Formats: sequence, structure tokens, C-alpha cells
Amino acid sequence: MTDEGMDLLQKRVQQAIGLVERIREENQNLKDRIVQMQDEIQKLKEEANALKKEREEIKGKIDTATSMLDKVDLENMLDEVAKEVAEETDAEEDESAL
Repeated sequence: MTDEGMDLLQKRVQQAIGLVERIREENQNLKDRIVQMQDEIQKLKEEANALKKEREEIKGKIDTATSMLDKVDLENMLDEVAKEVAEETDAEEDESAL
């Protein structure tokens, strides 16, 4: 092989070495990025679970409050019916007393 051929071969080997080094660096960067994305996914899952739990707690509180309101309304209605019955009974007693 001539010196020119050896120089060309050496140049190509150096280029190949440089390319392999860049590929290895890029591969490591991609691996680091994957780890970052996995961490981000884990954080988002934890946040989603926390929000879901909070939503369920709020729903429970709303259901409890609604149930209490329903009970209050029912008690008020029962009181009103009892008053009406008492008034009607009083009115009937007054009419029969006449």
C-alpha cells in the first residue's frame, strides 16, 4: 500500500472512531433522557393519584352534605305537615264544639 492509501485508510478509521464516539454520546444522552422521562411519568402518576383521591374525598363530602340537606328538608316538611295536622285537628275540634 502506498503512503497515500495508508493516509486515506487512517483518515477513514479516525472518522469511524469519531462517529462511534458521537453515537455512544448520543446513546448515553438518550438513556439519560429516558430516565428523566420515567421520573416525570412517575411524578405525573403520583399527582394523578393524589388528584383522584382528592376528587373522591370531595365527592364524599358533597354526598354527605347533600344527604344532610335532604334530611333537613325532610324534617322541615314533617314539621310543617305536623303543624297542618294539628291546625286541622284544632279547627275540627272548634267546629264540633260549636
